[in-house]
Amino acid sequence: MKFLSDLFGRKKAGAKPANPTVENFADVAGLSDVPDPSLNTDELLQNVNSKVGDKSPKNAIWDMDDDLPPVEALEEIRPATPAKSPARARRTKTRLIGFESTDGVVDLFSDTQKTAPAKGTKFPVGWVVVTDGPGRGESFTLVAGMSQIGRGEDQAIQLDFGDTAISRTNHAAIVYDAENHTFLLGHGGKSNVVRLNDTPVISNEAIKDGDVIRIGETTLRFTQLCDKTFNWADKNDGDEESEDVAIA
Repeated sequence: MKFLSDLFGRKKAGAKPANPTVENFADVAGLSDVPDPSLNTDELLQNVNSKVGDKSPKNAIWDMDDDLPPVEALEEIRPATPAKSPARARRTKTRLIGFESTDGVVDLFSDTQKTAPAKGTKFPVGWVVVTDGPGRGESFTLVAGMSQIGRGEDQAIQLDFGDTAISRTNHAAIVYDAENHTFLLGHGGKSNVVRLNDTPVISNEAIKDGDVIRIGETTLRFTQLCDKTFNWADKNDGDEESEDVAIA
């Protein structure tokens, strides 16, 4: 019996076939009725097989691996778990852009400095534009009467851009005659010569649209608006506008 017990222990460690057939005495272990040991080997095997042929062995846990579907099939059966969207994981808080300074709303104009709108000169009669030298690109509006040219802050045409050849006050002047609707260029008697179209100005000279005035290193181009064909005095509807032109 000890021999059968040892054989039974080794057999139990292995997997049992689906339809077991007794090949030796080791297969006799586990039966409820052990056959007569006096029988010879052939008779004993025939007797045991007749008793266990209709008995289906019970599969142990370790014997069920062959019956399971492959992993690939399980993946197809198992419902797919939706992947977590990277965009949702990185979602950040958004803020509304508007004009109110409430919580969560950005005021676009909170740090913007308030500047007054630029006002144009009323009743202009012409312009001078710096076309060459320091201050190139700057422009000045002319009004009726005298417009002095110099570097000082009190000058109508202030050419304070670094050209020290220009005197601080009254280096030259442009006059608009509202009665004749003509323009004149005069000099202020300074040592640096004022040139009109490359010609030195000795006395008052009439100027017209497109003329070039040069003082030191600065070149001015004159643009005329008012003349005998158009002027503000002929378009007034009352004494108020005529007075404004005269005062200007």
